[in-house]
Amino acid sequence: MKEEVEKCVNCGFCESVCPTLPASGFRSIIGARGRVDLGKAFIAEMNDSGVSDLKISESFYSCLDCFACLQVCPAGVNAGKVSGIGREIAAISGQHGLEKPAARMIVEATMKFLNPLGVREKCAGWAEGLAFNNDSETLLYTGNMYQLMAYSASLGKLKMRLGEKITDFMARIISRHPAAVRMSGMAVDRDMRKQMDTFLRDIYSLLVSAGLKFNYLGEDEPYPGTFIYDLGYKDKFLEYGRQVISIFRKHNVRTIITVDPHTYDILNVQYRKYFNDFDFRVIHYLDYLREVRFAATREKVTLHEPCHFTLRENNYSVPSELVSSLAQLTYPDRSGKRTMCCGGPDELLFGEISGKISEERFNQLKATGAERIITACPICYANLRKDGTVVDISQFLMERLKADEVPEPSS
Repeated sequence: MKEEVEKCVNCGFCESVCPTLPASGFRSIIGARGRVDLGKAFIAEMNDSGVSDLKISESFYSCLDCFACLQVCPAGVNAGKVSGIGREIAAISGQHGLEKPAARMIVEATMKFLNPLGVREKCAGWAEGLAFNNDSETLLYTGNMYQLMAYSASLGKLKMRLGEKITDFMARIISRHPAAVRMSGMAVDRDMRKQMDTFLRDIYSLLVSAGLKFNYLGEDEPYPGTFIYDLGYKDKFLEYGRQVISIFRKHNVRTIITVDPHTYDILNVQYRKYFNDFDFRVIHYLDYLREVRFAATREKVTLHEPCHFTLRENNYSVPSELVSSLAQLTYPDRSGKRTMCCGGPDELLFGEISGKISEERFNQLKATGAERIITACPICYANLRKDGTVVDISQFLMERLKADEVPEPSS
């Protein structure tokens, strides 16, 4: 943390792009510069006395890790990295006022069930009736991400109703008794689950249309551990990631097809960083669709670019390339390296902030005058779905695939 915060020249450019700052009512510590300043104060206290009385959890846990601040900082400071280190310190200390009870709950449940909510079996329901090649070394890996959105949407609303004190109390109990998290399986947005299942089935059909043969682990599929890493529990992540790798090895996996930006990013970056034997080939499913024949349309659309695609080093641009080749693509004012996060990562811990960010981003997208808003991330879809004009890229591509199958009218 010290190395990162000392680069800051306090220019404030980061505050112009940080989504959480205006959403919090411009509370300084809920912004990029405020997080860096808090990091400086935290280090000073630790150097002076070895302890800190600063309540850092609200500041560091509310960071979206979107890395928008890094794109505009002349000194190359990443407030997201500062927040990540702050969460690591909180996780290690376990000190009241530093660690968020809900964070510990999510981690303990994931360690026990290989799924944050203990609903791994339910997450496999989308594939009922579909045929897979069980001998294939190519794996379609959903990571449970699309499926979990139906639960997080309902749990976020429940948290808003119960309030912080009650939800923190419940989180502490579940942390000690992780099996209790299975009750969350009853809190599901059924319409969202049906929609997410449809998106996954569309992805399956698109890959089949590309001529691929692949396996799927069904109820054995583990969550990739994204929350564990993002919430700062590095030791737990190392233990958990080893379990995930062993499952891949057990099923003779060589190539992993991911379907969302977060899973694509954590496998390609963090797994490769922390596990020397992670030698799997990781591909996003859209890469296989470059040669598929789709029918173009004159429809005017806009694309919400996910942070984990656009604001990371790899800058994965295939969603933009595919959509722009098939429709009239227009971008909102904040796009490319200035794209704005949907607010989704804050939904469970900071629902009010998340809601304000998603509303602002939705309005930016609607201001383009596009007929539809296309997303390429299940978290973004769940957070931006304010009306029927928001669709997942899998739905859009499936429509264009079917349109190509319609024969041209005879003259």
